[in-house]
This record gives sequence, C-alpha cells and structure tokens, in this order.
Amino acid sequence: MPLIIYRYLLLEILPPFGVGLLAFTAIVFLGRLMKITQMIVVKGVGLVEVLQTCLYLLPYLLVFTLPMAATVGILLSLTRLSVDREVVALKTAGMSFVQLLPPILGFSLAAAAITLMLTVFGSPWGQQATRNLLDSVAKKRADLGIQEQVFNTDFQGLMLFANRVSSQAGGLEGIFVYDFRDQENPNTVYAQSGQLSFDEAQETMIMELTDGYVFRWDKEEKGPDRWTVVDFKSYRLPLQLFGFLKGGRSESEMSLGELWSRFRREQAGTDPYNRAVVELNQRFAMPVGALILCLIAMPLGLSHRHQGRTWGLIVGLVLFLVYYIVFTASWRLAVSFKINPALAPWTSDFLFIWVALFLWYRSMKELPLLPDALKWHRFLKA
Repeated sequence: MPLIIYRYLLLEILPPFGVGLLAFTAIVFLGRLMKITQMIVVKGVGLVEVLQTCLYLLPYLLVFTLPMAATVGILLSLTRLSVDREVVALKTAGMSFVQLLPPILGFSLAAAAITLMLTVFGSPWGQQATRNLLDSVAKKRADLGIQEQVFNTDFQGLMLFANRVSSQAGGLEGIFVYDFRDQENPNTVYAQSGQLSFDEAQETMIMELTDGYVFRWDKEEKGPDRWTVVDFKSYRLPLQLFGFLKGGRSESEMSLGELWSRFRREQAGTDPYNRAVVELNQRFAMPVGALILCLIAMPLGLSHRHQGRTWGLIVGLVLFLVYYIVFTASWRLAVSFKINPALAPWTSDFLFIWVALFLWYRSMKELPLLPDALKWHRFLKA
C-alpha cells in the first residue's frame, strides 16, 4: 500500500512541476528576448548563432527556475490533496506526515542533485560557450557592433558614427570617431571610408581608415596651438568591439578546479579572492537551498487551512522570491567586504532551515502553521 501511495504522490507532483518549469523558464527567458531580437534585426547575427546562444543560456536559467518549479509543484499537488480531503483520508487510513515524506524527500533530493549539476557544470559551460560563440561571430562579422547613422557606444573608450554601412562585411563610409581612451588628450577622427577587420596576431579589432583628418587636443598648450590637425591617407585604429569580451574569464565561467586555483593564488581580502570564495560556496549553497525550499513546501501544502489551489502558487513564488532576495543581498555584501565571503552564500539556507524546522514541528503536533500571535487579522482587529 505505501508504494502505491508514493507512486500516486509522485504522479501528482510531476505535472505541476513540468508546467511550472516550462512557464518559469519561458518567463525568465522573455527578459532576454529584447536583446536576442536586437542581435537578429540590428546586429545581423544569424539565426543559427542566436539559437546556439539560447541553448547555452538555458543551464544558467534552470539554476533558478528548477528549484522554483519543484517548490511550486510540491505545493500545488499537496494543496490539491488537502482541498479535496484526500489527506484526511490518508490520515484516517493510518498514514502520518512522516510516512508521506519519502516520495517528497526523494523528489526534493533529485531536484537538488540536478541543481548541483547545473551550478557546478552546466551554468559555467553555458556562459563560457556563449562567450566563445560571440567571440567567433565577432571575428566573422567585424561590423557586428556598427549601427548605420547612429552614435555607437558599444566600443571601449570610443564613440563612432558611420553614415553608411556597406553590404560588404566591415565596409564603412562617412566615419566620425571620438577617441577618449586617453582622457587627457582625446582625439577626434574623420574619414571618408574605412574597413573593419580582425587581427589574429593581436587578437583585436582593427579599423582601417582612409582619406581623413585627426583633430588632437593638447591639454598643456595654450591658445590656438592647443589644437593639432593631421591629415592622413591611411590610419589604423585598434578597438574593442564587445565590452563583455574584454579581460579574462569571470568567476561564473570557471570550473571548480579553476576557482580553487584562484582561491589559493589570490591574497586573502582582495576583490578577486572574495569573488572566488563567494562563487565557490554559492555553487553548493543553491542546491542545498533547493532541497530546503522543497521540504518547506510539504507542511505548507498539507496544511488544511487553505483558500484554494492558487494559494500554493502564490506562496511558492513568494517563498522563492524572499530566498533569492536574501541570497543576492548576502552575495553583494560579501563581494563588498561587508560579511565573510565563505559564509555569505549560506545565509539564506541557514535562515530557511529554521523556517522548515518550525513548520515541520507544528505539522507534526497537528497545530496551525502560524501561531495565533502571528496572525495578521488579529492585529487588524486590535
């Protein structure tokens, strides 16, 4: 009999979990849809590259949406059982809350294990693959960051205006460049035409300008001599096309071995050290948090004082939102040297495990989940 009931509970959880996972992932993905649309329409990136980007982005999104869907799935399924009085029937048959725990615990452990695989392997792989893909696309399409007749600020320390972007890859006409990489002596460049290309030797973008002028402003000079005008037939201007491709790999793209190497290499108390410690700990803290949230969902779902099935969805979303706010706040405090970086990712887990113990204690004692002193309607009456 218990095996039949366990299978029944799992079959009740899986449909709302699957629908929730699909819905939450789609909603979160919509936040990136504008940038993806811009890549296709404005930047001219091919559909294949865009689909690859979406695929690489999926593991990162699932790190957040999978625990949320698991929590909501447990809440909705158990809420339905409570509303339809099936929990009362199970208790009448002699089953206690503890006897109903194994299938819920097994499902929660599976969700936590998948989250662990995503945080340790999936998300770093996806983010690194995205960087490599965009780097490859930038090499093929040197004009990727150029918008015609628009002041482009996608470049590091440059503002560029091109009157026309030719159909030939990298070809530009009517070029105006304001180069402020040297804050003390900025340059203004005008050229009739130019060509963008990728220099394999220097691993950087090169803009080959032809037939133009360079206007230089010297801070040290006074009067008319402060301005210098130089005409040229050919002028090479190195530039960084994508700001996010500049510099080394971020901590979120590193494997556990690379994070551990940085942790041992960097001096304690420095920003790179803090970031490595926080990233290393949060990859294990998030799966533990997924397990805790699922276990909190069980006493909430089995409580007989419900307003309907919508209650489970709302409580699940609020629960995850509060967890994520605490998680994000502790991460920022650790990076800014306010709290211990090794303990910061575990703050939300520590707080929520006490909530789980409190709810389970009251469920085992057949008490209302909230004591009378904490019920909001009593404060309203007072």
